Amino acid sequence: MCSLKNIKNIQMKINQILLAICILLVAGINRLDAQGCAPAPSADDDGAKIIGFIQPQFEVKQLEDGGMSSSFTFNRARIGITGNIPYDVQYYAIVEASQFKKGPFLLDAFVSYTRFPFAKISVGQFKSPFTLEMSRPCNALHTIYRATIVNTLVAPDRDLGLMVSGSLFADKLSYAFALTNGVGLRNIFDTEDTGYDNNHGKTFHSRVQVSPLGFLKVGGGVQYGTHKSIVEDSDKEDSRFRWAVDLQTKFVVFNRDFEVIGEYVAGADKGSYVAGGGGCGGDPVIVEGDLNRNGYYVTAMYKILDNLQPLFRFESYNYDPTSSKGVDYTMIGGLNYWLNDNTRIQANYFYRAEKRLEKPNDEFTIQFQAIF
Repeated sequence: MCSLKNIKNIQMKINQILLAICILLVAGINRLDAQGCAPAPSADDDGAKIIGFIQPQFEVKQLEDGGMSSSFTFNRARIGITGNIPYDVQYYAIVEASQFKKGPFLLDAFVSYTRFPFAKISVGQFKSPFTLEMSRPCNALHTIYRATIVNTLVAPDRDLGLMVSGSLFADKLSYAFALTNGVGLRNIFDTEDTGYDNNHGKTFHSRVQVSPLGFLKVGGGVQYGTHKSIVEDSDKEDSRFRWAVDLQTKFVVFNRDFEVIGEYVAGADKGSYVAGGGGCGGDPVIVEGDLNRNGYYVTAMYKILDNLQPLFRFESYNYDPTSSKGVDYTMIGGLNYWLNDNTRIQANYFYRAEKRLEKPNDEFTIQFQAIF
């Protein structure tokens, strides 16, 4: 007789096989030279369209024992489907095969009613509309990884819920508001994951951006919610509050685009909190207790050629505001090179400096990205 554990394992394997078959069948229907994490399809487009991207990379890291490690790996590998249903309905679903988790998992899956450009309504699992850099598609990031403060405080970065978004005044004002479960990704391939909210509280996410001048954009957002403790066997509820402000400027210098982007994020956790590692499929690091944290990043970029862009980023992550030494700094020197619209090579060197205890943890990573 099969045990319950064996039955669950068999069910999980069947789910994964069915997913692979569905992807292969859909791939035979159509192909789209668009981005994974793509913008919504045009209202004139009919039928299903395949979207996705892969990001193989090579990384060299310093180790705390004084040694070095090097490895070929994948940062992300995603495939999905998007399209329109007459009239004014769009659907979008993305699956990720992450190096951090066993087997594929559902990253995004939502349906949108798009009748009114000033108020698009989406229901399903989607990226939380909070902070500038988290709102940016993973295949359009200026650096290989998001800033430490963004990866650490924007958790969960995806959730199940309802979102209303849109733009007004010829796109001078854009907004997104969402109400979600607050428990993060729903993994349809995990038989232990029921997908239901685990308490009565919900999480509110928001982001608003204004463009008063052609070269200037200013944005900000708030995130707040209560949820069941992320610490196992705890009967207490956690609360989470975040706020962020950002600024983007773009000038033409010697007939080339010079761009500066900055963002500040702060937050307070009560009960337990995520100490990093949860972005884009990674397993979060969970800590019990109360904590305030804040940080910022500033990125400067200049296109010296149409397809070549050097950049520099400075990051500050204050994980312990009660101490003058509770700050980590990261400086990134990078180069972005586009072979064409759908392929890009990124090279980043990460110099990391810890104020409390300096340790060897610098990194060099080069990534090749292909969008289909």
